[in-house]
Amino acid sequence: MNLKRSIQRMIVVLALLGSAVAFAHNGVEHVMGTVTAVTETSVTVDTLKQESVTVLIDRSTTFSDNNTQASRSDLKVGQRVVINAKPNADKKLVGLSIKWGAHAPAH
Repeated sequence: MNLKRSIQRMIVVLALLGSAVAFAHNGVEHVMGTVTAVTETSVTVDTLKQESVTVLIDRSTTFSDNNTQASRSDLKVGQRVVINAKPNADKKLVGLSIKWGAHAPAH
């Protein structure tokens, strides 16, 4: 039941935020939603507003599953994620961290 409660909390937080991309500290943006695609260079997320947001990933992007270090290959389509990202010089989002699992923080 703890997993169910954690998922419910994450859904409530996502609903309260209600935006595709929320702005955070120091220009870091939060992208939250369900993964629709994972490639070698990007992750695409369907947000609560049913907008598709693609975040680039590079060697410095970190991955975490239930607060345990993970890798890009562990991330699967259908998982709910919270991505912290910053815009690059081309104004494309580049992932700093990608977190998923029952304990992924909402911010």
